[in-house]
Amino acid sequence: MMDRHMEKKDLKETESISFYVRPERWLVSFQEILMFLLTIIYSALAAWLYEKTVSEIAGTAILAGAGFGCVLFSIEQSLEEESFFYNNGDHLWRFVAVYLLSFGGSVLFPLIPAGGWPYLVIFVGLMYFSNTMIGFTSGCTLLLISVLIRGDGIVVFITYLIGALAGILVFSYVYESFKIWLALVISLLVQGVCLAVQEILLSPGALCAQSFALPAGNLLVSLILLLALLKYFSGSRIYRDRELYMELNDPDYPLLSELKEFSREEYYHAIHTAYLCDRIAKRLGYNDAVAKACGYYHRIGVIRGENNWENVQAIVQEHAFPQQAREILREYLDESGRIYEKETVVLLFCDTVISSISYLFSKEPAAALEYPKIINMVLKKQIESGRINHSRVSFGEIQDIRRILLEEQLYYEFLR
Repeated sequence: MMDRHMEKKDLKETESISFYVRPERWLVSFQEILMFLLTIIYSALAAWLYEKTVSEIAGTAILAGAGFGCVLFSIEQSLEEESFFYNNGDHLWRFVAVYLLSFGGSVLFPLIPAGGWPYLVIFVGLMYFSNTMIGFTSGCTLLLISVLIRGDGIVVFITYLIGALAGILVFSYVYESFKIWLALVISLLVQGVCLAVQEILLSPGALCAQSFALPAGNLLVSLILLLALLKYFSGSRIYRDRELYMELNDPDYPLLSELKEFSREEYYHAIHTAYLCDRIAKRLGYNDAVAKACGYYHRIGVIRGENNWENVQAIVQEHAFPQQAREILREYLDESGRIYEKETVVLLFCDTVISSISYLFSKEPAAALEYPKIINMVLKKQIESGRINHSRVSFGEIQDIRRILLEEQLYYEFLR
C-alpha cells in the first residue's frame, strides 16, 4: 500500500500526467472551508438549542471540528491519489450537498429515540458520493455530533459505528458490479443485531416485543432509503457508464473514425488490440467493456502528434471517458511507472503481442511465424521489466492470459 502511495505521489510531480490538476482548486478549498466552519458553528448552535452547558457546547464544537479535520485530510488524500468513486473528484459539490443534508439530520436525530437513527444509509450515501475513507470519517463525525447532543454515551456510538462499518465494507465492493442484494442482507442483518443489542443494554425495564418495534422500523426505513439510493446510482452512474462504453466500443464511433482517417495502420492496430483485450477480459472475469475501450484508444494521442498522456488526457476529457478507463490509460502510458489494474496488464500484453507480430509481418509478409515463441518472449520481457510486479494480477492469471493468447493463433493471420 505504501509503495502504491509513493508511486501515485511521484506521478503528481509531473503536471502533464496529473488528472487532478485543475484551475478550480480555489473552489475545492472554498467548499472544504465552508463545510469545516458550518460543522463547528452549527454543532455548537445545535448543542445550545438543546440546552447544553457551556462546557458541553464547547466540547461538541471542538470534537466536531476535530472530526471534520480528519474528513479534510481524507478529501485531500483522495484528490491526490485519484481514489474517488465514479467522477466525484471532479464534482466535490455532490459530497458537500449530501454532507450538509446529512448534517441537518444529525442534529435532528436526538429528538427521536436512539434506536431510530438511519445512520447506515448516511454512511453508505456519503461513501458513494466520495469514497470509502471519506464516507467513514464524515459519517463518524456526524454520528459523534448526534451522540454528544443526545448524551447517550458510548453504547449508542459503538452500536451505530459497527453497523455502519459493516455497511461501508460490503457496499464498497459492489459499487462497480452493483450486485447489491447480498450487501443489503449483510448490512441490514448486522445493523439489526447491533440495534437489538442496544435495546437490551439500554432498556430500563423488562424486554417485550414492543421493545424491538423501533429497531424494526429503523431497518425498514433503512431498506427503503438504501434501495432509493442504489436506484439513483444504478441509473445515473452505473448504466450511464455502460451506455457510454457501448458508444465508445462501437467501431463507427467518431473518435475511431478520426483515427482511421489519420492512419489506417493505427486504426487496425487498435481494432486488433481491442479484440484481444475483450476476449481475455471476458474469459477471466475482468471488466471487458473497460478493457476493450482502452484497447481501442490506447494510442489515440497520435492524432494530436505524440502518443503521450498529455494528448490522450485532453482527448478522453473532451469525450467524457469514464474515470476507470482514464486511469487505465494513464497507467499504461506512463512507461516509467508501475501498473496496478488487471485491465492495464491485459492491455500491455495484447498491445505488445499485436505490435510484435505486426512488425515481423511488415518485414516479411509471407513469414511462417512461431506464435508460441513470440508470445512467450513478449510476456517474459514484460514480466522481467517489473512494471506489473505490483499489479493485482496473480501468477495463475498470467498463465491464463498466456494460454488465451496462444489459442488465438488463427486470428494473428489477419495481421499479415
